[in-house]
Amino acid sequence: MSIGKQIQTIRKTNHLTQEQFGNLFHVTRQTVSNWENEKNYPDLQTLITLSDRYEISLDTILKDDNKMVQTIDRERLYGCIKKQKTMIDFLTGAGTGLILSCLYSPDSGRKVITLCIGLAMLLTGWYKKARYDKKIMAAMAGQITSVL
Repeated sequence: MSIGKQIQTIRKTNHLTQEQFGNLFHVTRQTVSNWENEKNYPDLQTLITLSDRYEISLDTILKDDNKMVQTIDRERLYGCIKKQKTMIDFLTGAGTGLILSCLYSPDSGRKVITLCIGLAMLLTGWYKKARYDKKIMAAMAGQITSVL
């Protein structure tokens, strides 16, 4: 049985409206409706709370719904990709900014230190970008499915 049907069954068995059920999990009635119609899925913490509240194992909730498991995996992978991309963008952007700022500053010991820090950040960003690209290509080729 899909997770949406399981949620609907749990809700109806406990004689709760979608709004009452949503209040238990701090979500709207529309969110509960979307879960039941499988337009989206509850997050993992909500599933754990649901499991605890109604004494249903997570294994029972998740095992039969491959689509849900794939969605969670995809979202987790997307989160890791986004986090790494943000770090790369920060390092390269800040490094470039520091280097450019040194072009307009007077010669001093601070300029040399700032230039070295900017260069280190830029090189680290480029290195991480090369590794990131290699992992993305491997993932696209189906060689890995683990978190980047």
